[in-house]
Amino acid sequence: MVAMCGKASVSHLSWKEIYAWADSLTPPDHLPDDPVDRVNISPSRLRRKSEPDSMIWETLPITYCDGTLDVATEATWPFLPFWSRGRLPTNKGGKLISTANARLRRDGEPFAPTFLASWNKDRRVVVWVSWFYEFDSRVHPQVPWAVFPLNRPFWAMAGLGSFARGEDGIPRPSVAIITVEPNEVLRSVGHHRSPALLGTPGAVETWLHGNRQQALNLLQPPENESMGTEPVPMGIKIPGNENIELPPVLAQRKNAP
Repeated sequence: MVAMCGKASVSHLSWKEIYAWADSLTPPDHLPDDPVDRVNISPSRLRRKSEPDSMIWETLPITYCDGTLDVATEATWPFLPFWSRGRLPTNKGGKLISTANARLRRDGEPFAPTFLASWNKDRRVVVWVSWFYEFDSRVHPQVPWAVFPLNRPFWAMAGLGSFARGEDGIPRPSVAIITVEPNEVLRSVGHHRSPALLGTPGAVETWLHGNRQQALNLLQPPENESMGTEPVPMGIKIPGNENIELPPVLAQRKNAP
């Protein structure tokens, strides 16, 4: 089963438009280049599992709070905890650990130990995507669906960031997307989790600047009326495959000026 949220699209995202929408945030004086258009982003992965140096690093655009500024940057996906030294994390047996998503727990600590340090240190980030993909687990082969916003230009996802140092000693941001229970729309396409979506500019500001309890209160299933779905070709399952014939509703978004 493909993890939620395991694939996303960044199509014609503009930092200027993001900060115009999230107008209570304070951007830096100079914004970075806009994110590169990609319709098929998977978490970073080994091209060949037997070769540790065959990494394909993938990134997602994020905003995080740095003092008085809300900084725009690209973050490695998935989350790289400090003890992984800039590599994909593994357990004691050398098996890769999935850290693309941080699943919210309703009882006890809100997240697994891997993510707790970031949560407790308020390393909350917003992940910006055009749409994301789900795979219907009720059928085989699993049918892929794009999940896109109906009443806003992009999704703002709640995430947890790590700014751990790699083997070269340089700190770099990485991110996990927080997941919560699904809404009826996602259940209708056979999925059991949802990204934690921040539906308003005010929610984005609270996620970045509020206290922990205020932030935790935002982590709810998304509203059904905010979400549209369309099936997409099976080729989306191939990591890095950008040669995808998108359905018209997504092609229109992708080709918008």
